Amino acid sequence: MDSEEVFRKAIEASPVGIVMIDAAGHIVLANPESERLFGYATGELIGQSIDILVPDNIRARHAHLRAKFGARPKMRPGAARAFNGRRKDGSEFAIEVGLNPIQTANGPLVLGSIVDVSEILRIGRLQDEFIATVSHELRTPLTSIIGALGLLVINGRATLPAATLRLLAIAQSNAQRLVRLVNSILDIEKIDSGKAVFVLKCVEISGLIAQAIEANRSAADCVGVRLRFDAPAGPSETRADAGWLLQVFVNLLSNAIKFSPPDREVVIAIENRPGSVHVSVRDHGGGVPDYFKDRIFEKFAQADNSDTRAKGGAGLGLNIAKQIVSRLGGTVGVADAPDGGAIFHVDLPAWEPVPTQSTAA
Repeated sequence: MDSEEVFRKAIEASPVGIVMIDAAGHIVLANPESERLFGYATGELIGQSIDILVPDNIRARHAHLRAKFGARPKMRPGAARAFNGRRKDGSEFAIEVGLNPIQTANGPLVLGSIVDVSEILRIGRLQDEFIATVSHELRTPLTSIIGALGLLVINGRATLPAATLRLLAIAQSNAQRLVRLVNSILDIEKIDSGKAVFVLKCVEISGLIAQAIEANRSAADCVGVRLRFDAPAGPSETRADAGWLLQVFVNLLSNAIKFSPPDREVVIAIENRPGSVHVSVRDHGGGVPDYFKDRIFEKFAQADNSDTRAKGGAGLGLNIAKQIVSRLGGTVGVADAPDGGAIFHVDLPAWEPVPTQSTAA
């Protein structure tokens, strides 16, 4: 069997739709899967313009992109463009298309691979809706449970046995942990779905850090960790959404407290730099393993060691922090601290007020 026959059979047997177009945008090859995806009979696509597979509302843009690719074709292994395809009956469906140029004796051709991703997107939407619904349904009863447990602890200090109070405190702590997890899942869902609203204005960072410290004070006291804030001499301002930026500092502090041993100190500091504000959170824990530093801000990331597993957590806080900081035009990272531990840092653009223009009378 010659190489041309092998190529033809491979194209025909491919589970991915494959079309080949010439320089004028006409289809010169279409395998059975591409015909099935778009609802055409065998051979019906040959000689047709590739535009018949594109919805009317994006044909002009598609023609522009095709001409641009034809002028400067470039191999893009693994890269794919997502948009809607148009079936013969006029219905549309989500597809991903990868393009690769091919030089032949009869001139340049473009090989396109087409994958139907509509079912994947549908399942993703159902998953997001399920997570959001369950999270909302969990948050209300959990809040009631925490409140009831808190009242039992306060009112029972003089009458309940120490063992009972200890069990109530454990139950309250675990309920609060569940609320934090639910809130993190909701934050992730909002950010990933594009529903997160950022109202940007001038924000003074020192005040937000003070709030973040108070929000984590109880957790730090429970494990015997001290919190210290090294405030700058002057104001530290950035353009941000105060609520979302507060969440960044709360998450970073919570992470530092979680991995700090008792009777040690977590230090959060602000440094005003030219054009930026640098915020650092330093702990005295075991540090971040080198192999894990590149993945620590990924969703559900957990270092594979017994200490991390014992500390618990879903691995969402740092990912949420990174996504928020990125939306605000900043960066977040981690480095080894002197004498052990880790330093997480956030760099945000410094606030630059828009100069007002005066008008001569």
